[in-house]
Amino acid sequence: MSKTEMISMGAAFVLGFWLVSMLLRLFSQRDTAAPGAAGQAPHMPGADVAQARWFEVLEVDEGATLEEISAAYKRRISQYHPDKVQQLGPELVALAEARARAINAAYDVAMRLRPRA
Repeated sequence: MSKTEMISMGAAFVLGFWLVSMLLRLFSQRDTAAPGAAGQAPHMPGADVAQARWFEVLEVDEGATLEEISAAYKRRISQYHPDKVQQLGPELVALAEARARAINAAYDVAMRLRPRA
């Protein structure tokens, strides 16, 4: 391998590392931003917003049945379970924990709003 190839590979590695860390920082700041910051609704809904948008967090229709809500909850929470993301690094673990909290809050709201048969 020539010296030019080694320098090119090193530069590509440094550039790739920088790009990934900037993207991770951007996404973690967006998810942990204070509610209402910069005139926008929070990305991860809080308690008040979760009541209005629980179906968006769980990715179901607003008129979904209990079975559909439970299936959507299991599918979404399995993506962000702490055991599945523990090896990914502290930034991604924190992001997964925030999303898991939002999913749990949305599921709680959905269960309170839906009458049980």
